[in-house]
Amino acid sequence: MNYIKLEEAGKRYLSHRFSLAIEKQDFLVISGENGSGKTTLLMMILGFIRPDVGTIEKRKLKMGYVPEKVVLPPFIPVMEYLLTMARIKKDTLDPYMLSALDLPLDKSIHQLSKGNQQKIALISACMGKPHLLVLDEPLSGLDEEMKEQVVELLKRRHHMGTSILVSTHEPERFLHVATKHLRL
Repeated sequence: MNYIKLEEAGKRYLSHRFSLAIEKQDFLVISGENGSGKTTLLMMILGFIRPDVGTIEKRKLKMGYVPEKVVLPPFIPVMEYLLTMARIKKDTLDPYMLSALDLPLDKSIHQLSKGNQQKIALISACMGKPHLLVLDEPLSGLDEEMKEQVVELLKRRHHMGTSILVSTHEPERFLHVATKHLRL
């Protein structure tokens, strides 16, 4: 079952067009050099921008999204923010994710490193039981051990039925779980 289908979709400023289908249970990895169109492709898939050429067909989906540059409200404690997001998305906090990502829940977001803010964004994106997770450089700011932990968490999510799309400069970290790999 196609969640999203692109046929020759593109923007005038890109030298190439995208034709691909994202299906239920896909784990799609998108890699390529800076400026190759990875983020533009994600923006079209998310519906933030429309293609100048080609078409995009989408089913009605719940999507979780982590942008390349995470922006969170700075002066709120981590646990308060996560509980608020869970309430908004009519979900509960996943104790397994909280434990695995080892967040300082009592600190204010502005006190956290880029990597810890990235982890908060990932937890938030997974709330609400999305059909599709769209992650733009989800390993950014994480140390080696935590990168492995995040890959394992995403693998677990995928096995639970979530389709996942990852745009990354480190495709080798995901290829063992990927069902598709698009090199730009």
